[in-house]
Amino acid sequence: MTEPVAPSEPTEAPTEPGEGDGPRFSYAVAALERSIRRSLSGILQQFDLTVAQYTTLSLIRRRTGYSNAQLARRSFVSPQAMHEVTSELEARGLLDRAQSSSHRTIRPTYLTEAGRVLLDRCDAAVDVMEEAMLAELPEVWRPEIAPFLMAAARTLGRVDTD
Repeated sequence: MTEPVAPSEPTEAPTEPGEGDGPRFSYAVAALERSIRRSLSGILQQFDLTVAQYTTLSLIRRRTGYSNAQLARRSFVSPQAMHEVTSELEARGLLDRAQSSSHRTIRPTYLTEAGRVLLDRCDAAVDVMEEAMLAELPEVWRPEIAPFLMAAARTLGRVDTD
């Protein structure tokens, strides 16, 4: 009877240029997302905001009048979680929710002046992080990266673009 052979020690997948295929694209994007979230969390702590709160304020600045359900879809959180986020931001005076003229339970959201000021300060800090993140990439690639990633996300049906 033959003795079982112990498996060889695990080896790292090649990640250096020219070594094999490198990591899968989906793995690289997931690793980047985790790193960005960790960096954002640290940056936003100084402004007493969470990533979900910052994302919400950013979405509202780009287009006012979102309902909680729309914000939840665009922020990748549940409607219940978004209700908590918007309630906290409203209590802090960073956003306002108006009564809809066409629907009594939908309350469109708007940034307050305090919300705009805080978001501008956060964006300045996030700009520094993003510049550092992209520093090793050729300048000509930078404007194309975000649109490419959004197109890939839309292809997978993960981003609501309306």
